Amino acid sequence: MAVQKGDKVAIHYIGRLKDGSEFDNSYENGEPIKFEVGGGMVIPGFEDGVIGMEIGDKKTIVIPPEQAYGERDERYVFEVGKGEFPKDADIHVGAIFQMQGEHGEVIPVVISKIEGDTVSLDANHPLAGKELTFEMELVATGVEIPHHHCGCGCEECGDDCDDHDCGDDCGCGCGHHH
Repeated sequence: MAVQKGDKVAIHYIGRLKDGSEFDNSYENGEPIKFEVGGGMVIPGFEDGVIGMEIGDKKTIVIPPEQAYGERDERYVFEVGKGEFPKDADIHVGAIFQMQGEHGEVIPVVISKIEGDTVSLDANHPLAGKELTFEMELVATGVEIPHHHCGCGCEECGDDCDDHDCGDDCGCGCGHHH
């Protein structure tokens, strides 16, 4: 039966950039991604690509930035002083830090440039502005969906949030689009 909105699916995939370089591979990660189609757990283009597939089907889709992580937004690049970092922080281009958003969400930021005592931080998703190609394989439908499909689990204790009550709000802070 063909996948439609509301179905819970398990998909194996290989994600590549336009130049052919691989950025993610569920086969290597050892487990397919599980999500509810139409539930907003994955990028829109990936969700749309699954619709109509049947178990065992394989296909390749190309997702433009606006159906993936959006275009890069220079408003998400800003400067801070080195003094804003913890004293023992390893400050170098490419280092990833976490900031807290205005609603308490965890936002990963990457150091994009350092000039003297000024550090440029980029809060854009690393794949923003990029066309993404996915080789997909539908491996199952009717699957149980873990609370955090990315496997991060609860920030407080690391367990799957559905399996315990640690009192934390269980935000995984992984930076994935849930």
